[in-house]
Amino acid sequence: MQEVLNEIADLPGVVGSCLFSKENGKMCSGLPPAFTDDTVQTIAHHTSRLVQMGGMVDMDIQSVSMRFDTYSVITMPVDGETLLMTACGPQTNSSLVTTTFSMLAGELKNGLSKKPAAPVVQEEVVPIEPLLDRVREALAFVVGPMADMVFDDHLDVWKKKGAAVPARLPELIEMLATEVDEDSVAEFRKKAQTLLSPPQKETAKSGSRSGMFSSSPP
Repeated sequence: MQEVLNEIADLPGVVGSCLFSKENGKMCSGLPPAFTDDTVQTIAHHTSRLVQMGGMVDMDIQSVSMRFDTYSVITMPVDGETLLMTACGPQTNSSLVTTTFSMLAGELKNGLSKKPAAPVVQEEVVPIEPLLDRVREALAFVVGPMADMVFDDHLDVWKKKGAAVPARLPELIEMLATEVDEDSVAEFRKKAQTLLSPPQKETAKSGSRSGMFSSSPP
């Protein structure tokens, strides 16, 4: 679980991330010193109320962004009891943060479901090539026949910057987004994220409105 938080904290512009739960409060010390326990509690309270209101109108809120004088905070529900808070600088690409979280959410949920004393289970390595093909498919959907040439050029640059692993795919998606028309870039990001995200079970939707997000409205 800590490895997932480290991957998020290593994104450009991110200055720290931390989990918060209703039962345990702040579960780690990955946020800057300015984020006291009271500050984190307040952000969590407002976020949980927004998620609750979204559930009341049958809309699942995926993330909540708050801008302060020094930091921006992107808060995302992990499950019915837990939030992920990510503190960012003013120029951080919020789309990159939320897309990375979407890809790592399953690992984070698995980590939360394990007992502290339980041994860490080695996860199966996910092949990168099928995922790259899906990103290529999403690009072709919006740019047409030029997709292969554009994709291969950016893929070469992406590979030179680091290991070709699934956790870095949001970075590749954002590189490709610079080649997409402004009118189509949102559609490209959405389609790429949909193709890369694992299918959700039917129970996940109802579960996201339980726990800390199911209190009665004021």
